[in-house]
Amino acid sequence: MKSLLGVLMAAVGGIGALIVAFVPQLDIGVLARLGKVNPLRRSLGVLGWLIIWREWRRTPSLGRGLALLPGTLFALQAQFLEPRRIFVDLVDPPHVTAARAGLVETAVVLGAIVGQQPHAWTHANLVPRHLINDVIGQMPVLAAY
Repeated sequence: MKSLLGVLMAAVGGIGALIVAFVPQLDIGVLARLGKVNPLRRSLGVLGWLIIWREWRRTPSLGRGLALLPGTLFALQAQFLEPRRIFVDLVDPPHVTAARAGLVETAVVLGAIVGQQPHAWTHANLVPRHLINDVIGQMPVLAAY
């Protein structure tokens, strides 16, 4: 039973930020505030792993040994996965015409028309960043993917 508690603690520490990031009902502000609780997430991950490891060392069993794998993975995620790294924005990307961009006809883009000015951001720019802060004319625009 303690091994299950340890796995749950490590999971909360390890994937709590991912759950918040991909639940549409929660806003991005919640994710930004999670950056302030990184020490707590890391502590939960390590404490959960220590509980599993201690139980396995005290009375080894297959179930406790198997609990070490997800517990270890979650504990490692808690140490290295930071919410700030999930959404990294690109600010004021360079503007080039479609002809100069060298895109093929089937290129995937996210586009917007502000006033009479069309604008597009390539899928290759959106995927690693998810957010692009840009200005079209005088209007600030946020492209999100």
